Amino acid sequence: MPGRGIGRASAGKQEQRLTRASLRVRAALAQISPPVWRILLHSMLFGLAASIADLLFNFYLVSLGYANDTAGLLSTVGRSAGIVLGLPIGLLIDRIGARRALLQGLVLFIAAWVALLLARSLWALILAQFVIGAAYILAATAITPLMASVTRPDQRAQVFGLNASAGNMIGPVGSVIAGLLPALFARTIGAGPRDVGAYRLALAVSVGLAALALLPVLRPFPAPVHAPRAANDLAPQHTLPFRTLLRFAWASLLFGVAGGSIMPFQNLFFRMQFGLSDATVGVVLAGSALGLGVGGLLGMPISRRIGLRRGAAWLRFAAAPAMLLLLLPAVLPAAVGFCLRGLCVGASFPLNDALVMQETPPRQRGLASSLMSVLWSGGWAVASLASGWVQLHWGFAPVLIVAALAYAGSALTIATLQIDEQATVAT
Repeated sequence: MPGRGIGRASAGKQEQRLTRASLRVRAALAQISPPVWRILLHSMLFGLAASIADLLFNFYLVSLGYANDTAGLLSTVGRSAGIVLGLPIGLLIDRIGARRALLQGLVLFIAAWVALLLARSLWALILAQFVIGAAYILAATAITPLMASVTRPDQRAQVFGLNASAGNMIGPVGSVIAGLLPALFARTIGAGPRDVGAYRLALAVSVGLAALALLPVLRPFPAPVHAPRAANDLAPQHTLPFRTLLRFAWASLLFGVAGGSIMPFQNLFFRMQFGLSDATVGVVLAGSALGLGVGGLLGMPISRRIGLRRGAAWLRFAAAPAMLLLLLPAVLPAAVGFCLRGLCVGASFPLNDALVMQETPPRQRGLASSLMSVLWSGGWAVASLASGWVQLHWGFAPVLIVAALAYAGSALTIATLQIDEQATVAT
């Protein structure tokens, strides 16, 4: 019958499209060099370690007899380490090299966690947490210039996106594992699941994973060959004025303001505005996390069509109307908007990182990366503090509008960068 023939033809065309898409994905993955795969493996192991520690650390403090105010204090101490030491860390990375800085950051991270798990007094915990925060920032900041050093300019959107996706998608896995570990170790040592010993052993798994994350990056990385190189890669003695690096990082400040306005309160927003149960809120947040991971994979095809700068700007701008959907008094559009925000953010920030690394000389990439991190952290910290106060007086609507405006402003900051992408890459 004609209808069946048309249906088979349509199904055949759909199968061909899926086959072509699968072949494109395989071809893209085949172009990724072994050094990049090593970095991605490191990122997954280190991200898994960090996600386990994030979930269990506050529970560990409670098991030691501390209250929520101590957990908040130690969280602030860890964050402040990145803000205070961010610029010196960037200069250190440029001085000793990204790989050596990454290794030193990992070793310091492991040693500080061991000290924290052995500590008893509050001051010892504070000191260990400050070192952990500094070590984490050192390791995390070094990844961006390290990836730039082992990739060609035409690969960076894909590789930076894959690295972001690996980190975002491994987080929920780490949370699930972390939830199981205390009970598992409690049975092993014959203690309660909320005893200090159970949490200490569970956190020791995080330390062990961080040690495993050392292995993929122990050997030196070769530079990419037989490829177009960025003009800045070919002129390592050239340096940019500090104001130019600051201009590159300005978008990160507004990006941090947008995130800090709502993300620390995301669970409270869905519970208070729509009366959702904790389980349902968890589903929405998992959807947002999935959007972040998938978004990292979308950056490459978009940047190939319209370029790094335009791709990063348009994707970040798209997060603004997605945020405004949360103003609607219905849970479905709000949840969809929140997940779309994750998708757009997950796609945009690897493209912006790749753009900044492409435009920055190799000897300044550590400083450029740390500037972005410091401004993002500062924007997040100020916005989250102000947002909590605003919510007490006027609710969530003003902070959602501020977040949308900050996303739009960050996008405009990227779009107006004085960059000639065609001139940057020498063919």
